[in-house]
Amino acid sequence: MSFKLTKLKKLYIFSFVFSLHIALSAYINSTFLAQYINENYVGLIYSISSLMILVMLLRSSRILRHFGNKKMIMVFLIINMASLVAMVLSSNPIIVATAFVLFNGTNTLSLFCIDIFIEHYGDPKTIGKTRGTYLTIENIAWMLAPLIAVFLITEEGGYKTIYIIAFMMVAIMAAGLIISVRTFRDKTYEMTPLFETFKYLRTKRNMFAVVAINFLLQFFFAWMVVYTPIHLHEHIGLDWGSIGIIFTVMLAPFVFLGFPIGHIIDRKKIRKRSLLYIGFGVTILSTVLISFISTPNVVLWAVVLFVTRIGASIIQTTSDIYFFSHTQEEDANLLGIFRNMNPAAYIISPILATLFFLVFPFKYLFLALGVILLFGFYFIPRLAKKKKEADRFQAPFSEPLLTNENNIPHQNK
Repeated sequence: MSFKLTKLKKLYIFSFVFSLHIALSAYINSTFLAQYINENYVGLIYSISSLMILVMLLRSSRILRHFGNKKMIMVFLIINMASLVAMVLSSNPIIVATAFVLFNGTNTLSLFCIDIFIEHYGDPKTIGKTRGTYLTIENIAWMLAPLIAVFLITEEGGYKTIYIIAFMMVAIMAAGLIISVRTFRDKTYEMTPLFETFKYLRTKRNMFAVVAINFLLQFFFAWMVVYTPIHLHEHIGLDWGSIGIIFTVMLAPFVFLGFPIGHIIDRKKIRKRSLLYIGFGVTILSTVLISFISTPNVVLWAVVLFVTRIGASIIQTTSDIYFFSHTQEEDANLLGIFRNMNPAAYIISPILATLFFLVFPFKYLFLALGVILLFGFYFIPRLAKKKKEADRFQAPFSEPLLTNENNIPHQNK
């Protein structure tokens, strides 16, 4: 039996390379920036970057109609590589901060374009399998990255070596992508006023709820990515070797749970709402526990952070599948809003954390995060309980039901 390397499988490979390029630096970015900027204000650099992403994604339909998805992602990848060069060569705080804003921003914008490619080449009948596989492959990169990053920091020359490796990876990804999607043809992307898109979401409580759940998840990621490395390294006193081991263990659930969750959702073995209740419950309890641990015990920290990601993995996979089972690639405005929850979280969470520092000690950041995540229990019941309760997804600004390439209407699941 021969193995056929389909376009979708090629996209999985390129997604792995690109995710590894992001993940290598993700957990050292904040400490790298702290060399040039006070640690209490590092989060504000993330906010500036996220504001740029927010503006771009809100105009995504207009940009896609003008340039197309292929040209758009190549522009983002070129900017990404240029920003990495600047971060490696410069020691000027303003240049480094500006380069990081562009690097971080184009990472998210490129993933938005990859989502459209995945939606285009994927089978609408097995969305759970497609999205679960995609997330699993991405998360393998995220699990491997901490150990690789720690080795590069401790053995090969420090932070800037990581950015050199990241540059090489994104260059490989860009070259492969040009060849693999050369026959891709854009569909007609919906150009809908932002106000009308939000108005639509207000009338479709299940879609509004899944967007809100995604925001809470991205808020959790933003808070943890920016402040967990600082907490472990600067306040708990762990070295980077230990932190690398902890983060590798921590990210394992994303690798092992994504595909099976997608599979059982496709088979309708368990309701998505039930999975989300479990995911939020596990995440909240384990996150709150972080505030009450002060010992530099590597095993304890690995276990606690591992449990936080069990819950987060369940939320990520389930909400992702729910959203993409109700949309398709033409709906760039809705996809833009869904993906905008990431930059929105990176704008809001550092600002809230900076205000939090004015009143409370650093370690209680995680207690506050657990309290914020309780809002998840408000939105979960607003998702359709049964298939018949969910509206068939209809483009909010046109009468006919949108179809995929085979003229098969997307079903709610």
